[in-house]
Amino acid sequence: MKDMFERRDWLMMGGGFLALIATLIWRGANHAQKPQVLGVRDGQQSNSTSIYIWIGVGILFLLVLAGGVFILLRQRKQQRLEEERQAEIDQAVATGPTVKLLPRSDARQVKPDKINLWGRLADALPHDEHISFELSGNEEGLGFALHGSVEGVRAALTQVRSEWPGTQQRQVESADDQALTPDDWHIWWCECTPENWNKPLEPLSDDPLRAIFIELKSVMGQGRGLLQVIAKNDFGTRKALGEQAFSAHAEKPDNAGVRAIRSREAKELEKRAQRTFLQATIRTVGMADTPERAQGIARGLARSVTASFSHSNPVRRVSEGQSTEPVLARQMGHSKAWGGHELAYLAHLTGEDMLTVAPRLDAASARALPADPEMRATPVDNVAAFEE
Repeated sequence: MKDMFERRDWLMMGGGFLALIATLIWRGANHAQKPQVLGVRDGQQSNSTSIYIWIGVGILFLLVLAGGVFILLRQRKQQRLEEERQAEIDQAVATGPTVKLLPRSDARQVKPDKINLWGRLADALPHDEHISFELSGNEEGLGFALHGSVEGVRAALTQVRSEWPGTQQRQVESADDQALTPDDWHIWWCECTPENWNKPLEPLSDDPLRAIFIELKSVMGQGRGLLQVIAKNDFGTRKALGEQAFSAHAEKPDNAGVRAIRSREAKELEKRAQRTFLQATIRTVGMADTPERAQGIARGLARSVTASFSHSNPVRRVSEGQSTEPVLARQMGHSKAWGGHELAYLAHLTGEDMLTVAPRLDAASARALPADPEMRATPVDNVAAFEE
């Protein structure tokens, strides 16, 4: 309501200025058309007319200048507010909890192309807030985790349990956070993105996460690998794809072959525009007792990620670094649009089939799960007393 009143006040002021300018210019033009009377000389009349016109032009210039300054200041204010809001989101995520995820050890095999987790998470997460899905470990063990703000983790856990019923969770203390670099260790990270945001990603295996497991469990001694999939809702990709599809349909080349190609491209864009998209940063991290080992672990994980997708839209390693802050604070880095179904290839829980690949994966055993209702004894049940 306040913005509406301010907008109305500015419109009234602008209208008043324009009315004043129009009056001055009209008066100058009207004065120029008056016949000479009382012996007024032509030079005096011309000077008076010029004064009115120049005053009108000067006020018009000042009005345009003031409007430009106002628009610039308003844009800077909006930019500052957006930066402050993003800083608050980053701080909430950085100081948020880390939760270890324990998939059921007897869960069925997971098919990534059937997972709808990330499509739901795009709408379930707090506005413009990101969540980090993580897989870390070495030869001694591997585990899944979630990190985000308190509200973000709560929303994500609801969707994870909905996708994989029976999943257990464990709170992780700050000192046990797998993103924390141990003392005297070194860190190296790589970030990977698709080459084209408007083309689909095609995996080269039924589950690209299998290669990540193998790479992680090959880390021996004083070292650890970490895969971070950091994602938030994308609000612009679907619109951009729709505009590209419309342009492709509107183009009518003379050649029949080119026409068929454009029509096929338009249909592919329309199909892709129906997906839910997230802006995602795929970060592979290596930590070890030497810089060379840390770099080797991070790049090995990055190669496993990039080799998992077809060259029709390749995933490339686009940046590297040694700073601990992006990893520990789960900051968004280089990112591009990923479809929710595409992100699931790298960020999903696994079933019992993956335990043959990574036997030391942290999972919830059958004992850790609540008994089925049919197995529970209630006060109304006739239970025989045990006697020695």
